[in-house]
Amino acid sequence: MLQQMKKTIVDNELLAKGDAVVVAVSGGPDSVALLHALAELRSSYELQIAAAHLNHQFRGMDAEEDSLYVQSLCRMLNVPCYAESIDVPRFIKESGLSPEDAARRVRYRFLTKVAKELGRAKVATGHHADDQTETILMRLIRGTGIEGLAGIPIRRMESGVEIIRPLLEINRHQIEVYCTEHGLEPRHDQSNFSDQYFRNRIRLHWIPRMKEENPRLSAVVSQMASIVRDENAYMEEKSREELESIIEEKEANRMVIKQKAFLLSAVALQRRMIKLILSYLSGSNAGEIGYTHIESIRQMIKDPHPSVSLHLPGGLRVQREYKRVIFSSIPDVDSVPAYIHCLQMPGYTYVPEIGRTFHCYYSKRGQEEKLYPGEFAVFDPAQIKGKLYVRQRLAGDRMTLKGMTGSKKVKDIFIDAKVPRAQRDRVPLVSDDESILWIPCIKRSNEALPAGDTEVLLYVVVE
Repeated sequence: MLQQMKKTIVDNELLAKGDAVVVAVSGGPDSVALLHALAELRSSYELQIAAAHLNHQFRGMDAEEDSLYVQSLCRMLNVPCYAESIDVPRFIKESGLSPEDAARRVRYRFLTKVAKELGRAKVATGHHADDQTETILMRLIRGTGIEGLAGIPIRRMESGVEIIRPLLEINRHQIEVYCTEHGLEPRHDQSNFSDQYFRNRIRLHWIPRMKEENPRLSAVVSQMASIVRDENAYMEEKSREELESIIEEKEANRMVIKQKAFLLSAVALQRRMIKLILSYLSGSNAGEIGYTHIESIRQMIKDPHPSVSLHLPGGLRVQREYKRVIFSSIPDVDSVPAYIHCLQMPGYTYVPEIGRTFHCYYSKRGQEEKLYPGEFAVFDPAQIKGKLYVRQRLAGDRMTLKGMTGSKKVKDIFIDAKVPRAQRDRVPLVSDDESILWIPCIKRSNEALPAGDTEVLLYVVVE
């Protein structure tokens, strides 16, 4: 394993002599092997190594013992250890994020903070080849583009700190053998064996069956990811060059391109140029923009009508004015007429005032993994009071937020979510006869939440 890691470091120029490296150490086999291996290379690379361990407060005493183990290992290896405990379950309730997303945000915030305290340090994480396989399969099943098939990058930037993955070309078996050979006794998180999580189901059930067909599955997926990364980087460069050649005007919150020149570009470049423009206008935070949005923009640009417009999540807008296409993040000042529509359950309800369709259907659990976060909500049909409606905000509206006691003004929720004032009338509210249940892409209420034993759920999806 150590020889392969050295090769990965050299081939990808992950480390240079004298580098400072913060190793993310959970106490599991991957991170323990990484810390030990980097300690072995410490003298030859003249590395300054530190370990960073975060207790997410998910697993009570087991997590406390993980922390004690990591600190003991660091003393044995003569490595400084930065250990911290953060109440991630509380952050999940406050943010409304999934456990995985919330934990990731908190973890990388902690790691980059430690790296900056050490001064221009890199962060090394224990992601390996099997993690790569799991990630790519997850993205493939949920739906992804070529960027998603590139998988976990071997290096990337996070808040100004470089993240490196020296184990990305090494599989889980090699790591376990390394730990045994060096007398390491890493901790094992029992939640990794639970079918509750999508990644675990991929790891425990799907991959073993796939390896029956090809025992070298992780190696070939890693090879594919490497090829895709290189080709994706090339396509990205070509897209940037193409975009520069068709820009007519460019400002901080506005970009105008030539319609005809855009349509002469290959479709693959068209999609990428749209993503580049939207990322530029939204400050590289176009997470709510998906394939459907991009295809709608492409169709709008091709539309024979001389003047059309399209509103997008995040306050973005695209307009066609004859031979020019105008992308902007300027708040739309057009007024939206008051509206309220009774949702068809089950069925589709189109809301012309905001150009959105609401799809309601009944189903058992498990649909969540097929849907985009923020664009759907799940309800217990038995707890809905009367009918479901979609409507515009009203003065004095309040909502009881999921995970919190008491209610909060919808106005304050919009302010916290940084929804521009001019865009707030375009944000739909889903309610029943008594209370607001959901603000799509923003907040879910405490009302009509499904219990653990609720068999049939009502899904409401914004399309």
